[in-house]
Amino acid sequence: MERILIVEEDFALAEKLCGAFSDEETAAVTCGSIEAALTLAAQLDFRVVILDEILPDGNSIDFIEDIKSYYTEKNDISVILLVPNEYIEDIVTAYMHGADDCVSKPFSTAALKARVATQLKKRKYMYNFEASRRFDAIGSASEKGIRGEHMVAIGKYMFDFDRQEFLCFGESVPLSGTEQGLLKILVENKGVVLKRAALMERMKSETGRDIGEPELVDTVITLRDKLDAGDYIKTVYGMGYMWANHVMA
Repeated sequence: MERILIVEEDFALAEKLCGAFSDEETAAVTCGSIEAALTLAAQLDFRVVILDEILPDGNSIDFIEDIKSYYTEKNDISVILLVPNEYIEDIVTAYMHGADDCVSKPFSTAALKARVATQLKKRKYMYNFEASRRFDAIGSASEKGIRGEHMVAIGKYMFDFDRQEFLCFGESVPLSGTEQGLLKILVENKGVVLKRAALMERMKSETGRDIGEPELVDTVITLRDKLDAGDYIKTVYGMGYMWANHVMA
């Protein structure tokens, strides 16, 4: 679920927007000042900030740079500035300070929701691209693998090990803790054949319990079936298993 921060002094408008952005895919948090927004940004992970230009305790345009500084990369958060019609000339300045979009007041809630959806889609695309590029740059045999990476995109898959979300063609695939541990080890060692004994030892470290060979075999088969990953999860007979570098015939 994506979290949205609404920084709006008008309480009625803030409550209306909060209701509009609280559904199965997004959750909204509201506040009425820059100080409160900075506090929330330090505590919670937001994907979009809807920011009113007129706030009681500071310059909202300058605040755009401040809110983005809480995140490691500027693409990690999108800022949509709400600009009153009488300040429409400030839109250019807002873009120069890092605003991702500007919406003039008054506006329709439906139009604003469409703008937010666009930012969420853009961010998701860029994040997946960067994750995939970082993964390829790391190399298949790197010890670091994808540790510390928030998300990895490989072909038809998108794996988010931090959030325990695993997608195949955009559809969620539920995985048990054992299956998640196996998948992580295989993907971290993309292109490397992992011998059964070594894999069982790694599984113990990853899951916190002993994994025998029969359970390992069953987990490999189940994981392969759940992800429809016959082209990726390969059995190397007499040795062990691997996640293929490329789709193999």
